[in-house]
Amino acid sequence: MQRFLKPLTALILGLLPFFLFIGSTGTLMVNGETVSDSRFNPGGIVLALIGIALAAAVIAEKSSGQMARKLLAGLAVLVCALQLASSADLLRIDPLDWVMPDRNLPAAEYSGLAEADRIYLVPETEENYRSTLAHRKAEIISSARLHNAYAAKCHGGRSRVDLARAEAMPDVFDAELQSAVADRVAQRKVEVPQDCSRRQSIGIMVALADETNRSMDMVDRLTEEFRSFIATSPTL
Repeated sequence: MQRFLKPLTALILGLLPFFLFIGSTGTLMVNGETVSDSRFNPGGIVLALIGIALAAAVIAEKSSGQMARKLLAGLAVLVCALQLASSADLLRIDPLDWVMPDRNLPAAEYSGLAEADRIYLVPETEENYRSTLAHRKAEIISSARLHNAYAAKCHGGRSRVDLARAEAMPDVFDAELQSAVADRVAQRKVEVPQDCSRRQSIGIMVALADETNRSMDMVDRLTEEFRSFIATSPTL
């Protein structure tokens, strides 16, 4: 085990600054919003350089039977190089994001509809039901697609909105109503933000998720009302 001490030390020196920050941070805010932030960790740079020197010395040794030791040293060089880039703020790496990827993301607030929550139609006509359902369903599908696309891009696919449920068409939706929904969805262009940011995440992963999940429950209630309306309407 003694022969692995030097490459292990180099590896630890490369990993330690990820969890022990010895440096300075800066944030630039415009109109109350964070537009950029910087982190410079000179302590991490020093430790990474020491680690690279230790690992390089192991790799440069000419003695035979050192394959495992040199492989560990090679890994240490890679980790220390990443640490150099991270400490110089050329690359943003935070291992805590791997363990708790949504640790800085507020929890969703929506937990279900109240008894009296419903979409009120005036007048309650078949045409009004169809128009409202088509509009609300298209809105839900577009929002769910935006949310899921952003979740895939910025949060490892950890969606808070069930896309399959959002896109599913209830049996009471005939071909005409489904076509109306599809037309309205086509008119809505879903544009996923180019950058991942806390502000975008709060808006899309929290507020939009809550709004979309609530809308799905509201539309489910309206769909059941429409089902009852059709069943009780006199046939010609």
